[in-house]
Formats: sequence, C-alpha cells, structure tokens
Amino acid sequence: MKLRFLFPILCAITACFSSCQSQKAYPVYFLTEARGTESGSRFLIMYRGRPYTKLPILTLEHFEKFRSFVNPNGSYGVELFIKKEWRTRLYMATQENIGLLLLPVVNGLAFEPQRIDRAVTDGELVIWNGLNGYDLMKISKTVEPMVPEIEEKRYLKKNPRPLPEKPKNPSQTKDHTGRTIGELFHSAD
Repeated sequence: MKLRFLFPILCAITACFSSCQSQKAYPVYFLTEARGTESGSRFLIMYRGRPYTKLPILTLEHFEKFRSFVNPNGSYGVELFIKKEWRTRLYMATQENIGLLLLPVVNGLAFEPQRIDRAVTDGELVIWNGLNGYDLMKISKTVEPMVPEIEEKRYLKKNPRPLPEKPKNPSQTKDHTGRTIGELFHSAD
C-alpha cells in the first residue's frame, strides 16, 4: 500500500534529476572549411560563399577555461583553453587543414573565420570579436573563467543581439545532385 504512494514520488524525483543532468551547453563550436562540395549537401553548410563541414571539430564541452578581452569596437573576444585530453584532436584537425579556414559559430551565428596557418600545439583557440556579455555568461556555465572577478562584471542576463533576418529571396547553393546546402548567417548581417 505504501509503495503506491512512493512510486509517483520516485518517478518525479527521477524525472527532475534526469532533466537537470541533461542541460545542454551553450552552442559554441568550430567548423573547418570543406575542400569542395564533393561530400554532398548533407555534410556541408555555407557561409559567405564558402562550404564548411557540419561536423564540428570542437565544441564548448572540450574546453576547460576561458578568458575574455575587450575589442576597440566594444564587443568581446574570448580565448578558449582546451582540456588536455583533447589537445591531440585539435592538433590533428589543424594539421590536416592547414591553409583552410576555421569558422567559430556561437548560438547559431557565424563569426570571423580564421586561416589555419599551422597546427595548434598550445591548446588555445580564439574568437576575436563580436561576442557580448550574454555570450560570456552562457559560456561560463560550461567553461570555467580564468579570472571570475573580471568576467562577472561583463555578464548580461539578456541577449542584446537581435537575430538576423534571413533574406526573403536567397540564392540557395546546391550540391552536384541539386540538393540545397544550408547557410549560416553572421551576427552583424
């Protein structure tokens, strides 16, 4: 008889625990430029006329610390320091893609791509500009800030960046089979 009353309580506790554990990290990831459209539309996304692979080489969960800095235009940039167990992955991904672009994407918006001129051995990636205090606050929920006293002064509780409007009549890029390739938009577009 007592089990009938305990069962709903146990279900509620289990549901609460599993939903609390399944919070997703703020979507920050890095995409590499594709060598061409031969891989097909399912694996590509376009940004300013260049194809990038949809599969990120790194996401926010791969980093352990971050440090932000202020740009002359008032936006923030961020240095992300990778966890030691993922340094080989970063090194191999940059070694294989020397000469191509690395595209940082934050919350679905693309930021300034960076040319990969060497293999990254120090475990550090940088998003140079365009972030705001809301981005920093969300990043800090997954990645530990190096100097929390400074970072907390920069946080914003609401996102001041309006979502970009998609063009009404976009010229859609298609792969060699005629399938449409998706497109990313920049935060300033």
